[in-house]
Amino acid sequence: MADYTKFLDDLYNNPESPAAFSGIDRLWYEARKVLKHIPRKAVQHYLEGHRTYTLMRPKRIHFKRSKTVAAGFMTDVQVDLADFQQLSRHNKGNRYLLLGIDVLSKRVFGVPVKSKKTEEMIEAFKNLISQMPMKPQRIFSDKGTEFKNKQMKEFFENEGIEKHEPTHSIVKASVAERAIRNVKQRLYRNFAQKKTLNWIDVLEKILEGINKAKSRIHGMRPIDVNFDNAQEVWKRIYGDIFSSNKNKIKPKLKKDDFVRMSV
Repeated sequence: MADYTKFLDDLYNNPESPAAFSGIDRLWYEARKVLKHIPRKAVQHYLEGHRTYTLMRPKRIHFKRSKTVAAGFMTDVQVDLADFQQLSRHNKGNRYLLLGIDVLSKRVFGVPVKSKKTEEMIEAFKNLISQMPMKPQRIFSDKGTEFKNKQMKEFFENEGIEKHEPTHSIVKASVAERAIRNVKQRLYRNFAQKKTLNWIDVLEKILEGINKAKSRIHGMRPIDVNFDNAQEVWKRIYGDIFSSNKNKIKPKLKKDDFVRMSV
């Protein structure tokens, strides 16, 4: 088997790369854009020998969630705070990352935040919205007090944005939480690789790499989704859910079949 180490190093360890600090399939997909016939086993072998990947490999726990349906491009954005309090002294006092994600395109945006004070949060939201290609119609968050108070309500009303929270505290902004997991995974692998705990200086590159990576949900790069192709993307994601031609599950039993019952 050929030695692909240097080539894969350049792809995996560059924060701006779509495959930066990702998994086997993502790295293999990006590698095949340059080396068409590189085997998946070569990528797997490379990552299994990479300390950063094996150290930060996540445990998969799947919870059943209701599907979040977006109305269109940048109509529905979910936000959440990622906690980096223990690293604040390495990041100019920034304790949190305010992360937003467009539910349809899966494009992510992020702003470092020093505290959960209302003034700080309003300024962070202004910066977050300025990163977006257009102002969202609705923003959904969990019931945290940093998102739900009088001043924040006035801010969103002045911006013309509908602000929504769940009825029950156990319901979270699941799309945003999944995005945070993805961002944190890449950041912590970057920490391990570069021997640094600074995340504010590399955040922009990490987010750029994620937005340039092909999404498994709709098969496109988030930065390539726009107002013009949003309807096509919507059909790819949600078309089967609302289709009247969905294949119905064939029943296991027919009328007059004999069955065994317990008493």
